[in-house]
Amino acid sequence: MGIRLGSSLLAIALLFSVDALACTTAIVSAGASADGRPMIWKQRDASNGFNTIAHIKGAKYSYTALLATQESSNKAYAGINEAGFAIANNLSYNLRPDSLGFNTRNGLLMAEALGSCASLEEFAALLDSREIPMHISSNFAVIDAYGGAAYFEVSDTAYVRYDVPEGGYLFRTNYSLSGDEDRGKGFARYITMEELMEKKGGKFDPAFFFRTGRSFINVLDGGNAMRFRRNDYIYSHDFIPRVSTTGAVVIVGADDESSADEGMMWCAPGYTPCSYAIPVWVKAGEYLPTVVSGDAPGSRLAAELKALISPFEWKGGEKYLQVKPLRRIMRIVRRYERKELREGRKLARIFRRNGFDAALVEEYNAAAEARFESFKQRFNLN
Repeated sequence: MGIRLGSSLLAIALLFSVDALACTTAIVSAGASADGRPMIWKQRDASNGFNTIAHIKGAKYSYTALLATQESSNKAYAGINEAGFAIANNLSYNLRPDSLGFNTRNGLLMAEALGSCASLEEFAALLDSREIPMHISSNFAVIDAYGGAAYFEVSDTAYVRYDVPEGGYLFRTNYSLSGDEDRGKGFARYITMEELMEKKGGKFDPAFFFRTGRSFINVLDGGNAMRFRRNDYIYSHDFIPRVSTTGAVVIVGADDESSADEGMMWCAPGYTPCSYAIPVWVKAGEYLPTVVSGDAPGSRLAAELKALISPFEWKGGEKYLQVKPLRRIMRIVRRYERKELREGRKLARIFRRNGFDAALVEEYNAAAEARFESFKQRFNLN
């Protein structure tokens, strides 16, 4: 079976084909969002394992966060707490000293921040209190219930803060603007994100980010690989969804400090082309849909579906995806996600108007779990 790749796509793939842990994030200010609430998006890439959503009682605040199932709950990779403080990150490869390797404390720092911080200023104070070297090399996306929204580019010894313009947005891949110009990774994804967000312009909503997180667009190659009808396979390394992608979240913050505990998080718990978004609320505490919590069946199903589109077992072969089954899976994913987004937004509007109702969350979770079982049956998997 031949591999058909356009020459320009192959050239770009070879140029940027260094294996790395990689995430893509964005912060949207309240003025640039569709519903007037700030947002953080994170597309998570990891070397192994599955994601789960858990509710944790921190030192000062309880929080709902994205965790790795194989790790303890003292590491978080994105989340929001009952004070309206939210955080996510991407590794930065032009801040980290070569000696640090992958032994960073990014997850430990985010869990500590979610359990103890209510504002950007408190997060800055937490950074100021760290011993040097901090064993950190990351771009941290942070929002709070006081109108704060910023990236903190944090190295072993210092940090630089970039506030999101009022009515605007910022985004990052795997390099920092304050870092060495001739180092870093994720440049192709950064350029693609820049074009996609500029084209959208504003009125961002969770649906935009989940679509972006499973789009096979690389502007350096001139378009959307899913529209290249001649291709049996696509080389997926420099798209926003990479073979190392393990999930995505969109965190929706509070209107203001009076509604600080009303934050929510939309969670697609697995490889994003094979996984769809389901909402959770901080006020719901441990009452989370089983699809995204515990051993996270949504994450595990996404891995099974991914295996159907990634047939090559030789080293590097996992980066080649079969187009026809990928298109089929994504059509079904999008259909179920549209339903989930519609139902979740409806419930969020009720809470915003009438206040939180735990009974409605229980009903929603049960319905979401039933829809997931229907989704799973579409693929005839054991």
